[in-house]
Amino acid sequence: MKLYEYQVKEIFFKYGIGIQEGKFAKTPQEAKQIAENIGGSVVLKSQVLVGGRGKAGGVKIVDDLSDVEKAADEILKTEIKGYKPVGILVEKKMEIKKELYLSIVFDRKMKKTVIIFSPSGGMDIEEISKSSPEKITKVYINELLGLQSFHINRLLPLVNNDKEMFSKLKKIVKALYSIYKKSDSMIVEINPLALTENGDLVALDGKMEIDNNAEYRQKSLIDTDNKNAEDPIEIIGKEAGFVVIKLKGNISIISNGAGLALSTLDLLDKYNMGVANILDLSGGATPEKVMRAIKVVIQDKDVKGILFNIFGGITRCDEIARGIAGALKSIPEDISVVCRLQGTNRDEGINILKGVNLDADTDLEETVKNIVSTMNRG
Repeated sequence: MKLYEYQVKEIFFKYGIGIQEGKFAKTPQEAKQIAENIGGSVVLKSQVLVGGRGKAGGVKIVDDLSDVEKAADEILKTEIKGYKPVGILVEKKMEIKKELYLSIVFDRKMKKTVIIFSPSGGMDIEEISKSSPEKITKVYINELLGLQSFHINRLLPLVNNDKEMFSKLKKIVKALYSIYKKSDSMIVEINPLALTENGDLVALDGKMEIDNNAEYRQKSLIDTDNKNAEDPIEIIGKEAGFVVIKLKGNISIISNGAGLALSTLDLLDKYNMGVANILDLSGGATPEKVMRAIKVVIQDKDVKGILFNIFGGITRCDEIARGIAGALKSIPEDISVVCRLQGTNRDEGINILKGVNLDADTDLEETVKNIVSTMNRG
């Protein structure tokens, strides 16, 4: 679950991390009032949970207070990558001397928490790693040991051994780590972490993402705006007990495993077919569970075809087939259904589907070709 910048800044403030003077606004009128209270030039920032706000017109610097309301209205009407802003963060414009990058992230590959720091902030860390990899330092933390001073001390050379600046940086790293641990975060990022003309370090932007599995522990950090930012089909899936990933395309993939789903997605891409969504049945699927899954994916208006990719083990192919057969009448006629069954009770499953005039294949590529052909005819 991602948090909006204004929420992240509130958390930073509670933990003693410097932020700009500012406040969240829902309307252009509120934005104007906040700007008047701040006085001087302000920065208006669209509150959406995607990147690229600046390029899309979601960030505006306003020097004349009389222009704030108009600029705020334009931002609120501007969708960014399909997302409508929930409001605007109005902040005092600051003069900065240097931009840094700082984040604490859970590295899935290494299965460890890592501090990532760079003296080149203000751009994506991926871009920095490509253009100037020597400017990035990664410090891995042993979970049993936790954050120690020697971890942070490795950042000193990257600030040119400036001990005064490093002292301030050290406090921010400690605060960021506390936020990361206490909020069950997958990432807490400050980009840029700005060095101001008077020597202060200020978080000009913030990003946080909470582990979905810990939402029940972090309800105080999540409000209606966060939940509304999720795609409706993902919310419907979650309420039905499934993990659903919304994508752009017309085919729904229902599989019993992420690997099967991704291999199916790759093959569909080979034939230039886009995927509307992916639903993972996981293990031990019953006919009732399959019927419930179909009910979820057909609520996605983009879906024109459903592709089942099932490898029977704990999940039996005949159980999957019974669920599909039981749900066929509820599936709109303009939605094609194809199945690939392999594994436990495969032949029995194929016979069940034949009984309802639905062919099933044992080869994934043949199944993909089948739905491609069906969709092209449609």
